[in-house]
Amino acid sequence: MNKTYGHRFNIFIMKKDKFDAYCAWLFDILFELEKWLDISQYSPNDARVFGFVSERLLDVWINTNHISYVDQPYIFMEKQN
Repeated sequence: MNKTYGHRFNIFIMKKDKFDAYCAWLFDILFELEKWLDISQYSPNDARVFGFVSERLLDVWINTNHISYVDQPYIFMEKQN
């Protein structure tokens, strides 16, 4: 979690068995987090907290399970700050 880089946008291609394992692990965490957070007063952007958390957890799962991966290039279609 101290890294200054990571995989964002929740975009990946993986085999079904890994995908199923990842989703089971991820959604257990997100459903538990949902019990603890009241997002009713969050701004529309802050209400996306579960998506933001899931982006960061992808790298945790990859590293913990020693999953090898290949980064593919991508482009932004809109101006970036």
